[in-house]
Amino acid sequence: MKKKHLFWLLLPSYWALTAVAVIVVAFYAFHSMSNLNFQALENDINTRALLLADHAAPMVQRMDTKAIDALCKKLGRSVHTRFTVIASDGKVLGDSDENPDLMEYHGDRPEVRQALGGSQGIHRRYSRTVKQEMMYIAVPLKNENGEILCAVRAALPMTAIKGELNKMTSQVVVAALVTGLLAMAVCIVVVRRITAPLLGMSSAARKFAEGDFNHRIPAQQAVELDLLAESLNTMSEQLNKTLSTLSEQRNEQQAVLSSMDEGVLAIDRRERIIHMNRVAGEILGVDHTQVKRKLIQQVIRFSNLQEFSKAVLGSQKPISMDLTLIGKTEKQIQAHGTVLRNAADESIGALIVLRDVTHIRHLETVRADFVANVSHELKTPITSIKGFVETLLSDDWNHEPDILRFLEIINQQSGRLNAIIDDLLTLSRLEQKEGHVQKVPSELAAVINNAIYLCQLQAAKKNIAVTMECPGDLALAINAPLLEQALVNLIINAIKYSEPDKPVRIAARKLPGKVEISVKDEGFGIEHKHLERLFERFYRVDTARSRKLGGTGLGLSIVKHIVQVHEGSIRVESKLGIGSTFIISLPDEA
Repeated sequence: MKKKHLFWLLLPSYWALTAVAVIVVAFYAFHSMSNLNFQALENDINTRALLLADHAAPMVQRMDTKAIDALCKKLGRSVHTRFTVIASDGKVLGDSDENPDLMEYHGDRPEVRQALGGSQGIHRRYSRTVKQEMMYIAVPLKNENGEILCAVRAALPMTAIKGELNKMTSQVVVAALVTGLLAMAVCIVVVRRITAPLLGMSSAARKFAEGDFNHRIPAQQAVELDLLAESLNTMSEQLNKTLSTLSEQRNEQQAVLSSMDEGVLAIDRRERIIHMNRVAGEILGVDHTQVKRKLIQQVIRFSNLQEFSKAVLGSQKPISMDLTLIGKTEKQIQAHGTVLRNAADESIGALIVLRDVTHIRHLETVRADFVANVSHELKTPITSIKGFVETLLSDDWNHEPDILRFLEIINQQSGRLNAIIDDLLTLSRLEQKEGHVQKVPSELAAVINNAIYLCQLQAAKKNIAVTMECPGDLALAINAPLLEQALVNLIINAIKYSEPDKPVRIAARKLPGKVEISVKDEGFGIEHKHLERLFERFYRVDTARSRKLGGTGLGLSIVKHIVQVHEGSIRVESKLGIGSTFIISLPDEA
């Protein structure tokens, strides 16, 4: 339906109301004035009839018909009125215009019947005698006893009244037209006064929509319009503040995202790109300014990243994965994805953070190769040195005490150096195997027993009892030699840092989705500040004690890597002077 301006919606109704009001008023005025004229005419005729009755009373009592007729003609000529006197039997006794003897019976006239009945009679009709419409009024003429003697009738033509009514009608019509036109003009002014402020407010609203928030709507005379103007001005101020805040937040967000070293990619539930920052564009080899609202499959050609984004959309938990992007150059990427939620905590997509670790992986490879190569190259001379020193310490040689002490120091330190090299080689092998170790279902009780057996000699030296608590049927997919090595390292550590006769307890238990293995001692304990760095290479809580006990500083780091290649985790709980508990958590894939 075609829409109309408010002006053309209001104006016709105003005009219609005005026209109805003018017509009603004109009709009422015409009707009132007409009634007034007819009432005046009736009063005039009635007065003339009563005047005739007063003069004709004596003559009627004498029944002097000639005198009555003469009186009617005389008074009729003097006041220009037709007078008629009718006897009670309907016979005309006198008439101002005709010969009574020639006139027909008048007892059947409506006004005459009413007058002969004792009341005033009024009637309007066309007179065949005078050939025009007349108004007749008849009054009864009574004697002293109240008996009706005759009816005295006076009549005047309606011509004058009709002329006055026609003139009055013309005047009323002209007045109504003039009044209606003036009222319509006033309606136009009134409607414009209503619509003009609304048009101004509409124009102001368009300026607000275009961003001109400095514009203000002036105060209005009407209370309602003034309230609307104030509301629009207030809305403009609030909208300006809100848009300024949003713009500031957006600029801050853009600045943060643009300054990040990581690539940020946000997608919606339909896998359309919501946002991609500059670094993500550089990593993926696309123009980040031209990808908004496009499907990720149209922009990103790496199938593994597409699959990763699908996995993030379908998961309710954060996901991390190392990806290799093969293009013009091969890139190693760390991808972290999480569900993207709105203010109502509803999932609206996924947020993926990409970090290019190609250079870091290269450095790690170089470092691992360097450590492996150096350790391997050092192994042969250290073994030779250790062999020669052991030869010199044999009974075949008779050394002086000082030389013997020096040889024992060399033997001790070469042994320690050999242990460090062995641990470094172990770490290097673990780093190369990370995520690629072969795992087979194994009984944990057997693995733990083997580890305890390997540590019995060290435990016996300090009279430490190593006990195990593990269900016989508890099995897990593991690399048994590696897990055994990790447990040996933890048990040896527990023995080293415990006083003699203090027990070491090993326990394994099955929990929902995982298996926990704990190694608990009642040793010296570890301060809380050292716990976060405990699994770093060569990190020592007490350097002097560690050197005295012969540690390499790599044992716990090896344990951490063994647990990681099993996709598990390790944590430590410790209280100074009470003891420590190392807890290994491994996923149960059954």
